[in-house]
Amino acid sequence: MSKEVQDHEEREHWALILRPTIPAGVKTIQAIWSFKRKRFPDGTLNKHKARLCAHGGMQQWGKNYWETYSPVVNMLSVMLIFAIAHIHNLDSKSIDFVLAFPQADLDVDIWMELPKGMVPACDKGNRHLYVLKLKKNLYGLKQASFRFDKLKTGLVDRDFKPSKVHPCLYFKSGMVVLTYVDDCIIVGNDMRDIDEFVKSMQDGPENFILTDEGDIDKFLGIEIKHLDDKRSEMSQPFLIERICTTLGLMDNDWDSKANSRRTPVGKPVLN
Repeated sequence: MSKEVQDHEEREHWALILRPTIPAGVKTIQAIWSFKRKRFPDGTLNKHKARLCAHGGMQQWGKNYWETYSPVVNMLSVMLIFAIAHIHNLDSKSIDFVLAFPQADLDVDIWMELPKGMVPACDKGNRHLYVLKLKKNLYGLKQASFRFDKLKTGLVDRDFKPSKVHPCLYFKSGMVVLTYVDDCIIVGNDMRDIDEFVKSMQDGPENFILTDEGDIDKFLGIEIKHLDDKRSEMSQPFLIERICTTLGLMDNDWDSKANSRRTPVGKPVLN
């Protein structure tokens, strides 16, 4: 929680103001803490995460938000990119944007109450005298995902062109970028070009804050293994185990409960 608040403070995602100074008739929204245990695909613990969110349910359409959607990648596209990269022995890299949504600016004024456990350093005895005026797009807002079109602009400015079929797929000579909100897969002919592109995203005018996850071996909870020159395997062992446990298929008599016929996830990507 301390790290989350510190990150927001250092990046100036809000401003602390006195409550009497907010415009008359304006309603503040609540702040909400969200806690999660992040796990690797095999179920082992990766980290404990605290996310500070705004209570989007208290927003009013037409006053402090309009559009709310954001396109996400189709898993068939992910599988196709993996297959092409493997067949042609292309270099690949995964990057993750840190506090992705707050990297985009807000287009309306929104005031939020101080989150639980947080007191202003200037006046620790009167936390209710202050509110936060949001300067950046916070998680939980209705328009949170929609406002991260900043990533699209950054890619287009670097000569990437979005696919006419899939808005989350971007092409450039010798390189492909596939986006899933704040996660990106980059596939290209030369790792030097990929590294140069990642550096331009970090050092560019947008000031993107991201982490380099290295070669693609995990993505969206999927574990990717290169078995040999001709074969790769994608699996989600922990998710499968959770589903089987929930449905009681881990018992000794699971065979009497399960359908013995083959149940493919989807159609083959390549024949």
